[in-house]
Amino acid sequence: MIPSETLPPELRVDGLWWRKFAWLGSVYGPEWWKRYSPPVIAAIIFSVVGRNRRGCIANMRRVVGDRVPGAAALAALRTFVEFANCMTETLEYFGPKPHPVQVDLPEADLVEKLIADGRGLVVVTGHFGNWDLAAKRLLSYGRPVHVVMAREANASMHRYQQQLRESASIRIVFSDTSLFSTLNLVHALRANEVVAMQLDRTPPQARTVDVPFFGAPAHFAAGPFHLARVARSPLITAFAVRMGVRHYEIRLGSAYDVPQWARGKRLASVAAQAVADFEAIVREFPVSVLGFLGRAGAHSSAAAIAARA
Repeated sequence: MIPSETLPPELRVDGLWWRKFAWLGSVYGPEWWKRYSPPVIAAIIFSVVGRNRRGCIANMRRVVGDRVPGAAALAALRTFVEFANCMTETLEYFGPKPHPVQVDLPEADLVEKLIADGRGLVVVTGHFGNWDLAAKRLLSYGRPVHVVMAREANASMHRYQQQLRESASIRIVFSDTSLFSTLNLVHALRANEVVAMQLDRTPPQARTVDVPFFGAPAHFAAGPFHLARVARSPLITAFAVRMGVRHYEIRLGSAYDVPQWARGKRLASVAAQAVADFEAIVREFPVSVLGFLGRAGAHSSAAAIAARA
């Protein structure tokens, strides 16, 4: 078998050719294909990409334990399946023939209240569940939404994913862009707009804060907390959990104000509270942590918990 890493970027399992094939099936395929092919395809990929499989199993062992033989491996396989289902429903939802998607909101909509305060809002999530659907759902509050994200690991996917999200009126800002992009985000927040960021995707050059995660130190993005501090905007943790076929639930954590003078330990204290929200949702829905698909030690704090054990 040819190792995935030796193939051209477009032909790798995370490459453009396979994503376009997935888009065709997700948008135009029959319902039976959309329901039953993702688990099969996910299982095939699970068996092929050894480095990612081993990393995912190692990470899952920290969450679900290893007292039951095979529990971590089974949870890792279910994570691959969850990713496949989320991707299928995302591509369908962003495509020309979307099916209705049920999105359950919390009884107390804290996001609406915070936006009504007029100070903008920093929404922090993780590489968890269906973050694309959650970003599009934020548009329903009537404010522009800016999503800060790392570039795709596979270069062939970069422009394709950007166009997919921007077709839904989501404004994409890449985390490795210039200082002017950061200043634009501060301006957007002061105009009462929404900025969404992931905690657990940290490119090598990014500013990070070390916070314990499942009993091991891990790097989390410091950017969301500095941005909220400079713009004087509230910050809230939010996660989109897949509950069933085209059915998601938005889970909100706590809202935080990052003091203007917060630096060092004080900023890390606020970050630790947000990470605690993330760890709580991971404990409840471990197979939704799609950051675990990365190999242990990758630039993702979720993946890094095993590497640092």
